[in-house]
Amino acid sequence: MDASGPPDIVVVAGGTAPSRSIVVPSSTFVVAADSGVALAQALGLRVDVAVGDFDSLDADLVARLDDLADEVRRHPVDKNATDLELALAVAVERSPARVLVVGLEGGRPDHALANVLVAAAPAFASLDVELVLDRGEAWVVRDRLVGAWPAGTTVSMLPLHGAANVSIDSVRWPLDHVTLAPGTTRGISNSTTAEGATTVTVHDGVVICIVPRIVPQSVPLTTESNP
Repeated sequence: MDASGPPDIVVVAGGTAPSRSIVVPSSTFVVAADSGVALAQALGLRVDVAVGDFDSLDADLVARLDDLADEVRRHPVDKNATDLELALAVAVERSPARVLVVGLEGGRPDHALANVLVAAAPAFASLDVELVLDRGEAWVVRDRLVGAWPAGTTVSMLPLHGAANVSIDSVRWPLDHVTLAPGTTRGISNSTTAEGATTVTVHDGVVICIVPRIVPQSVPLTTESNP
């Protein structure tokens, strides 16, 4: 997976708007999870599928759902999955695909943590998932991630759902087939050593690779027309 590659699908959750500029092709398939419908509208994104129980969406928007989305999939409030999990399940229907998740943060911390974990769940292994964070970016890595980050960029790796055997190069502390146990902080705060490609390879397991940004920039997500 190329860290800078364009998404096939944008999943809009119900948190805060992204704090950096994101350009996606106008043909990108958009799935909005519950109040992500409002965020998608604020970002100027036409929603292909709206999914959720819509208990967090303003009543006037709920009444207009059929006009705001090409397809609406309603679920009961008493359900066994978060709205983001339901949205990722929609994305799986179009897999394999690269998925960009926005609006992940800004609400309840338990939801935010659960949604990071669900993005790395085995059910979504057919998706390459990138998460836009308020102060950084993150990628769910099951095989390989290549990032052309500037020298001195902080790169952290955390194993999810069990141990992960990983390698990383072009960093201050390279790793070669090192097993990161659950709960370890060994993969935190590495740093790229040169301009060019840094490669994260996951030989077994799954990790979340996080590149934090110290100062976010308040600029919106935008679309671009296909050539």
